[in-house]
Amino acid sequence: MNQTAYERILARLAEAGKVVRSRGEGQAVAQCPAHDDRNPSLSLLKSSASAAVKCHAGCDTSAVMDALGLHMRDLFDNSVGEDYQYPGGRIAHRTYDDSGRKKFWQTGNKDDKSLYHADRLADVATGTPVYIVEGEKDVHAVESVGGVAVCSAMGAGKAKNFDWSPLTGHTVVIVADDDEPGRKHALQVHDILTPIAAGVVVAQAAVGKDAADHIAAGRGLDELVIVDMPGTGGRRLRVTRGTDVKMQRIRWVMEDWIPAGSLTLLAGREGLGKSTIAAALCAQITLGTLDGELRGTPANVLYVHSEDSREFTVAPRLKASGADMSRVLFVDVETANTDSGTLILPLDTLALEEVIARENVAFVVLDAATSSMSSDLSGKDDRAVRQYLEPLAQLASRQGCVVFGLCHFGKRDGADTGKLILGSIAWSQVARSVLSVAKDDETGRLIVTNTKGNLAPRVRSMEAEIASTAVHTDDGTAEVGALRWLGETTRDARELLSEPDGTDREERNEAVAWLEDYLTENGRTAAKDVKADARKAGLSEPTIKRAAKSLGVVYEMAGFPRTSLWSLPMQSDQSDQSDLTREPTEPTEPTGRDLRKCTEPTESETQSAHAPVNEPTADPTEISKCPACGFPLDGAAAGRSMHPDCERKERESRNLFGDDAA
Repeated sequence: MNQTAYERILARLAEAGKVVRSRGEGQAVAQCPAHDDRNPSLSLLKSSASAAVKCHAGCDTSAVMDALGLHMRDLFDNSVGEDYQYPGGRIAHRTYDDSGRKKFWQTGNKDDKSLYHADRLADVATGTPVYIVEGEKDVHAVESVGGVAVCSAMGAGKAKNFDWSPLTGHTVVIVADDDEPGRKHALQVHDILTPIAAGVVVAQAAVGKDAADHIAAGRGLDELVIVDMPGTGGRRLRVTRGTDVKMQRIRWVMEDWIPAGSLTLLAGREGLGKSTIAAALCAQITLGTLDGELRGTPANVLYVHSEDSREFTVAPRLKASGADMSRVLFVDVETANTDSGTLILPLDTLALEEVIARENVAFVVLDAATSSMSSDLSGKDDRAVRQYLEPLAQLASRQGCVVFGLCHFGKRDGADTGKLILGSIAWSQVARSVLSVAKDDETGRLIVTNTKGNLAPRVRSMEAEIASTAVHTDDGTAEVGALRWLGETTRDARELLSEPDGTDREERNEAVAWLEDYLTENGRTAAKDVKADARKAGLSEPTIKRAAKSLGVVYEMAGFPRTSLWSLPMQSDQSDQSDLTREPTEPTEPTGRDLRKCTEPTESETQSAHAPVNEPTADPTEISKCPACGFPLDGAAAGRSMHPDCERKERESRNLFGDDAA
């Protein structure tokens, strides 16, 4: 069996009668053969393909090897040379002459852009430092003392030719060789990694030229010397006195909801219309009509999307909301293979900030927030989420813009919306504001509440509804959902999201049984009466609403003022109901086929709940009444089947549209 370089040197030291003391697996100290050494001053270290020797009395390595009757190439397990296999198929070959000078060439896939040992990064825990060194020998040296290291092929100066994306989100220490090419290489790698890594510092060996020399001298990775090279923005601590802090007031892009220069999240369950809400906010910002700091000053917005079609869904939705489309910006990533790649963060954070600064963007929408997150990061891991969100929060602060991310809630119930967001709790912790949206199943309307507002002086809720809106496209007219704010409300989205403490399956089953019996006995009943009697029976409003959902209760809006009536499905005769719905279904976006219905003739929508206008009645002289509110159809309503307001409300309730992907 061939000897390793470490074993070869130990054997020669023993033959020379030198004292050798083991310091653990692959480490030893010995008397140096190159000088009269009474106290062992030679350190010996084994790596995966070589050995390193260092005389602490000052003898050159070549003198030590010569005294042992060995060549410099004998420092390597294969004294003829080594082959280093890269993940993508590149093979780097190294040979040495008697003096240890390297000669190298490459075979295999010479277009391989992978880093040496980059395939091992997948198993590296978040927060573990990764050392960037200049050669494969240095990688093995770092690994020999338990570290994680990678390098690019072809030596210094070629960093731009390789794929550094596996370092996304990692803490990186660049170990620069102590020579001019090494320092230039370190600067080049620093510039590449700064936008994508969690943190980057540059260091040098405390002893010797490179990482291998440092480790051969018995030094640990924690003894590498951090250097502040020009152009690296070296890390240092700067002290600021409180008296020097310029205090500022909070500026609100939307009062109590969206602070300027912040990361804000809009969270809710799928299908409720989060994208439609985002489109409405974008539209108001482009028009300068949103109440807040930007009112009266139309501003640009940047909409980053990856789930919905830009042509069929996103742009029509923004136009339906009334946006000034000249102020709406979209962004794609150009590569060697495509001109429509998707944004990957934090890889593209620096480029994104350049666009925001150049185009004076005030509002950035990430729809959805997780879609732009690098696949190397897990949305369930606190550290990974922070590595994604914190650079965005810092970007927003620097540029004074808002980064507005759309997030999904899971299926469970609860009032703690931070815990409802799918993934890590860090999503809500990093954001300065979290807006939660929930649907009132009874009315079909949306309730939006600032469920986290570190900077807000109060909890603020708004009520909204989504109505079908005609949008003129390049190939015809399409019906698209648009948001209409209905004003502030005392309702809180958390009321609709939470299950009361102590409510278990048995209580829910009890509520279902109670409600079924109640409606069977009483028939169609006003919702307020149902809830009042439920409270008397010890059932809370959220619980009785869940029971109604389970039973498929039919909701009817009737009378004047409009009143919500509940009934069981079998009790409902929809032929004589003016505004009758089952539990409101989730709004959906128009399909591509729908968007192309531009020239097809359509039939007039009939009101099946009442007789046609020209149908004779029993008494031609009798004044017609609106079947929805009961008031006479005279004056402006004459000749109609119902009052215009009632007709509009019925049409909107029948044609609710919204986004089902956000």
